[in-house]
Amino acid sequence: MREHVGAYADGFRKQADWCQKLGSLFSADLLTQAADALQTGDNFVGRYMAWWQGTTAGDISSDVIALRFLGCAHALALTGRVPELAAHYPSCGGDGVSGGLWSAVLSGFAAHEDFTRDFVLQPPQTNEVGRAGMLMPGLLELARLVEMPVSLLEIGASAGLLQGLDRFHYTFGSTDYGDATSPCHIEPQWHLPKVPPVDASLEIAARRACDFAPIDVTERRNADMLRSYIWADMAERLGRFDGALVIAQDVRPHVEQASADLWLEDVLAEPATPGIARCVFHSVMWQYMPADVQARAFAAICKAGEAATQNAPFAWLRFEPEANNKPMQLVLALWRGGACEARQVAEGHPHGTQIGWYGWDEGAVLDGPALVQSFS
Repeated sequence: MREHVGAYADGFRKQADWCQKLGSLFSADLLTQAADALQTGDNFVGRYMAWWQGTTAGDISSDVIALRFLGCAHALALTGRVPELAAHYPSCGGDGVSGGLWSAVLSGFAAHEDFTRDFVLQPPQTNEVGRAGMLMPGLLELARLVEMPVSLLEIGASAGLLQGLDRFHYTFGSTDYGDATSPCHIEPQWHLPKVPPVDASLEIAARRACDFAPIDVTERRNADMLRSYIWADMAERLGRFDGALVIAQDVRPHVEQASADLWLEDVLAEPATPGIARCVFHSVMWQYMPADVQARAFAAICKAGEAATQNAPFAWLRFEPEANNKPMQLVLALWRGGACEARQVAEGHPHGTQIGWYGWDEGAVLDGPALVQSFS
């Protein structure tokens, strides 16, 4: 694999650029140092991931290899395995100095070789709590439109932290929503004067979720792993995660292990309940499914939509990217016993930290429900 380390370095540099664009200078610096190490011949990717078959910078990106190693380094600091790292990691109360730190990271990997090999086996699951700032306005809009309780069906739910999103407190520009005493507060930058319908009566009638590799976040080991995937200098993200974790201890989210397409086929084949609107929702997961899984999931969603009635409507709420270097889109597709109505109700930052809210009435009307993603 030695001939591929230059490509690996390019992949790490691209991820470093993304970290910088998204506001994590500490992570960007660490990944740049990692790329430098690769460039000079230290193939730590091959050393700890001998099973991996990638050969290009594109493979590094698609399999999020850089984020696996970044998360592993953070885990070594958070868990106290490598105190020398904790002394510099902001999330551990460190001084935030990242200069020359990657050499200490590599020493940490070597000292905890089994831990490192095991950690980088699994792709990161960030379970970004801030995306609730996008999804909750969409659910409030749905509640306003259907005027009935909503049954939530989440795919790609990871640890299920968003299953408790109705227990978070939100500030949407000039208005608030939810319990002000909640341990999890969501306050995105609000870029437009219009606000979501916080006076809508949103009642969650039921909640179910699936993930290809679910995580029981009520176990300390799993919570530590998820925390390690949050960039170390992003205190607000870490705080939101910890608040959502407190709520999860009460909600006890159960995430079924299943592929999204097969799970949707089974769940949506169950008879709809009159007086309840079913809503499939997800955030930043569609692109990670193979094309055939996407096709089956979409077909299951459309089939359920076509069977919907005025008294048992069906909705699809998604917060997903549609192209590189473009704002993420929040789209609500709704079936009420006729043709699908689909509108882009908001756009914003991938972490949900910046939102431009249009709402249903002023949102762009889409030709249909299809989610088309192009990252070329």
